[in-house]
Amino acid sequence: MANDIKAEIAHKSAEVLQKIKADPRLGLYVLTDQIPGVFMEADDVGKIRLIVIGQDPTVKNEVSCETIKTVLNLDKPHGSLHKYISLICERLGLNLSQHVYATNYAKNFFIHPPTQIVECNLLHEVSQYWLPLLKEELSLFPSRPIVTLGGPLLKALLVGPKKALVRQYWGYTPNWVTTKTVFSFVSEDENKLGRRLFPFPHQPSLRKRFYSATLQSYLGYMKTNMP
Repeated sequence: MANDIKAEIAHKSAEVLQKIKADPRLGLYVLTDQIPGVFMEADDVGKIRLIVIGQDPTVKNEVSCETIKTVLNLDKPHGSLHKYISLICERLGLNLSQHVYATNYAKNFFIHPPTQIVECNLLHEVSQYWLPLLKEELSLFPSRPIVTLGGPLLKALLVGPKKALVRQYWGYTPNWVTTKTVFSFVSEDENKLGRRLFPFPHQPSLRKRFYSATLQSYLGYMKTNMP
């Protein structure tokens, strides 16, 4: 089952990428035909209890792209992202290999990280190509909650003028140390995927005092608010 899903998404992703490459504007930003595979180790879709969505696989070092074979490098047990997602799963009472499906919002490599491309809002513009496929993927796992990674991805998924910073959902205020933290999530009607979203920062942001101090509490909040 898992291999069939991976093969189907890989095939459809390749088709979408060819459409992007043919776009006279967006094709200029495509780096390679390579697309990392989705992560799913469970042998049955019914076992999937959490969806994790990354922004895109682009890294600053082009040579490193060749080593990225799976979304978020989740095929590398000793990698920082694998440890990060595993930590999230453990606090939720889940197992990464048994309960998680991970994919990217934009599945191809760009010539630069999208936030460094100033000529256009690349994540917004490629959504016409990648968002329909992402919705199709999610239809395989009805009602599963979603973890989103990073602020740019969160902003790309929101509908209307909602809170666009991850820290806003984690209860950040200038005096957060001395006040009661109020957590929240993105409700189903506030985003383009129609699912409950729990925004998380990129893994390097955990070095910031606010996120490191709040992580466990937000995970506790998430556990009690997962549909």
